[in-house]
Amino acid sequence: MGEMQRGTAHKVMVDQRRQASVSGVSDVCSFHGNEVVLNVDSGTMVITGENLHVSKLLLEEGRVELAGRVDGIHYEQPHKPAKLFRVGKRT
Repeated sequence: MGEMQRGTAHKVMVDQRRQASVSGVSDVCSFHGNEVVLNVDSGTMVITGENLHVSKLLLEEGRVELAGRVDGIHYEQPHKPAKLFRVGKRT
């Protein structure tokens, strides 16, 4: 398979909270025993749990497989830049 295309939809599969497979991954930002942070097409995905480890990493295919106890999955919202506005009357 070729390099993953940016914007590819991602999928998450969790098997009895003991294993997880994520496709559409463009980068693994960090991983620790209780948290794995991934970049996917819609932003940053955070998988939390205990004794998590990356059992397979295939970034060329955009796929990551995890083992350990999966407690939660959430997405971080991208930070929007603050809007600048004028205070006072326009003349």
